Amino acid sequence: MSPSAPPTDPAPGAAARAYLPYGRHPGPLPQSPGPLPPAHLVHADRPTVPLPWEPADGAHDWPAVLGTLMRELLGRTRANWMYPVDPATGTALAAPPGQGDCRPAPSGGARYPIEAYLALGAAPGLPAAVYHYDGVGHRLVAVRPGDHRRALAPGTGEVPDLVLVLTTVFWRSAVKYREFGYRLQQQETGVLLAQAQTVAEALGAAVGVRLRQDDRPVDALLGLDPYGQSVTAVLTLRHPAAPAAGPGPGEPPSLPSVAAVPETPPTSILGLLPYTAAVHGASLTERPDAVQPARPLPAPVSAPGAAIRLPDAAPLGSAGLRAGVARRASASNGFLPVPMDRRALAALLGAAAAGYPGDLAGVATAPAAVALCCVVRDVTGLAAGCYAYRDGELAPLPVPPGAPGRIAAGLAAPPTRLDYLEAPLTVLPVAALEAGIDAYGDRWYRLAHIEAGLALQRAALAAAALGLSARIRSDASCAATDEALGLPTAGLTSLSALHIGTPRPGPTLGFPV
Repeated sequence: MSPSAPPTDPAPGAAARAYLPYGRHPGPLPQSPGPLPPAHLVHADRPTVPLPWEPADGAHDWPAVLGTLMRELLGRTRANWMYPVDPATGTALAAPPGQGDCRPAPSGGARYPIEAYLALGAAPGLPAAVYHYDGVGHRLVAVRPGDHRRALAPGTGEVPDLVLVLTTVFWRSAVKYREFGYRLQQQETGVLLAQAQTVAEALGAAVGVRLRQDDRPVDALLGLDPYGQSVTAVLTLRHPAAPAAGPGPGEPPSLPSVAAVPETPPTSILGLLPYTAAVHGASLTERPDAVQPARPLPAPVSAPGAAIRLPDAAPLGSAGLRAGVARRASASNGFLPVPMDRRALAALLGAAAAGYPGDLAGVATAPAAVALCCVVRDVTGLAAGCYAYRDGELAPLPVPPGAPGRIAAGLAAPPTRLDYLEAPLTVLPVAALEAGIDAYGDRWYRLAHIEAGLALQRAALAAAALGLSARIRSDASCAATDEALGLPTAGLTSLSALHIGTPRPGPTLGFPV
């Protein structure tokens, strides 16, 4: 779908509603998008602080915590050799292999649009400043001197030890996916929130997730053009290894004043992506404190009859999920015909549907915008079919037999269709997307997809910790999927899909670095 004219309706929610069809599916993509922008920012001639790559055993000092957190969030931790195959048949092609470096968390098209900025107080060898994390060099690059933690996370009471700001570079994904890239970027924000929470809590930190920040002053403090690169979420961390707040003896000298701009500023999307620019701009101008759910939104409607209680599974917690960080890799070669155990199903659905320490009402126990459905193909002791998940139970959805086959038949991309037919389980976050936009405005689109990414990544980490593999297929959440699951009747929309199972070996080789 090609943009025609940008939306002009100023009513709350109008920009998000106009964007909906463009975020629903990628549409025809350019065959040759031209040179892709680099998947990292470079700040030239700025003071830098190297981070330890592999801290010494038992090291829990502040540099070790920061080094581990950032390496497992946005570091370049794996190199892949990919032998080309025909996507429809899986047969090898007569072409040389390609090589790519990968971050620990998945990204749509491996475009990695999310960047991270860290606001820190003074510590030995680490002046108080806002730093950009350089994942290529695994170092902090100072972009603004001074202690700006309170300005970036106002209203948090005690000053956090670390404020971590996630931003998206719009054009990095859009050059490949056009308007659809905005949806992928919000989902990836949620993926990285799940990753950051998992790693930080496993390192002993207390985490807070802020999705209702006022973006404009944050962008201004970071020196960002909000239509080229803009904040999507803010995290606060408190850790016992962090230095005491305020200056202390031997505090390092302050940094020289530097402009917070990269060597090559990101491309502005104004005039290039009118629907993305409109929904993003409307989200910037809303009052963030108005985006606060005050009533429950519709949930999946189950068929009459008793729900199926899943086996009790001990919560994996952050320590258990972190075991999946190093093992997680997208199942790029499909899935073997191996059934999934019901206990594994219970553990990973429980992880996906758990609450998080955020600033939206009620999210300590469950996400605010997202519920979970799943398509069961081959789980031991469980009939194949479509289910809604809640509080450890599966409730059959009121859909006719054969729904999984109809979903697969309605998927356009052969690899996506094949994953649906092979994976023993597909998890789908769903939301009352249009009702939420009507109730809470344009920013609800962003929040719903962030929560979807958060749920999917926790399920993927749980799967990896349990010896399974997973792959996100955002194009699998389409009209065919929704209709087969009966979601439109309940006012619901699927936001993405995660296929989980035993991975098939294939032409992709991964090496840790």
